[in-house]
Amino acid sequence: MNIIYTVCNRTNLAHALALADSVLQHQPDDVFYIALVDSLSIDKLPGHVKLLSVSELAIPDFDRMAAGYYDFELLPATRPWFALELLKKHPECERLTFLSPTVVLKRSFDSLLNADAEMFLTPNISAPLKKSPILDDKRILNAGMYHSGSWSLRRSEKTVAMLEWWAHRTIDRASFDLCNGMNTDQLWLNYVPVWVPATQTLHHPGWHYGLNAVLNKNLVIKNDSPEIDGQPLISLEFAGLGHFDPIWSDHAALVTTNKAFQDLFMEYQRIVIRKKQALETGGEPAFGKYANILPNRLMRKGIAARLKELTTYIDQF
Repeated sequence: MNIIYTVCNRTNLAHALALADSVLQHQPDDVFYIALVDSLSIDKLPGHVKLLSVSELAIPDFDRMAAGYYDFELLPATRPWFALELLKKHPECERLTFLSPTVVLKRSFDSLLNADAEMFLTPNISAPLKKSPILDDKRILNAGMYHSGSWSLRRSEKTVAMLEWWAHRTIDRASFDLCNGMNTDQLWLNYVPVWVPATQTLHHPGWHYGLNAVLNKNLVIKNDSPEIDGQPLISLEFAGLGHFDPIWSDHAALVTTNKAFQDLFMEYQRIVIRKKQALETGGEPAFGKYANILPNRLMRKGIAARLKELTTYIDQF
């Protein structure tokens, strides 16, 4: 038995359902879970989707986490805890895969996974980035070497031990605070190859194409079929596009560098909008501090840049 899961709240539940449909189409034999960090009562989930609520987890100090983290920090902080619960709930599970709610599958990914590996990580970049004023190698180092929107593991003593280690660190060290060495759940992934030597890094051009890849990989549509550097497109990541993401929303302008990516994003947006209209879930997420960041983000960044110019000028004297 293989399980694919995602973690969301009401803000990105529609995205999670779009992912669920793509899993049903391309990984039909895998069980799909939505792990919900919210208090919603959902009565109309599709038959191919199972639900696991954060209330079913035994997270130490969850109330303190919910009070201290913003909702966009709390979601990734719970990811390893949900992974542990799913492995406990399904002892027959052989492979567990996490995909962020902003991912959609375009093909099966089974052929990418080496049978000898126990852990599979997605690199943010596979080569030095082409020059761009929007994204550079230094920012990738700040974000982490691996993309937290996609990883997979095979159950073993080492992978379960790694999850336990990772989970307990997200209790109080999963803020979005790059200056203090934290980036939600993501920077902890840098240590995974230490815990699990049999770790494979997935470098297929068509795997997890998003804002992290758009500078270095060329996405085109040939005969109505998307290809990247001559290889078939397997999955798309729309993190940073459509709703706030602490890392990738800063680089949303990169979507304009590839017309095919823009078109696929617009198609994805139409699907998500239809899902949202069917859900009718309003209000703020039940857990985590709520911050309506996206509408005024660019204005705040512009003001901060001007203030930095002023302080730099003052520092010269």
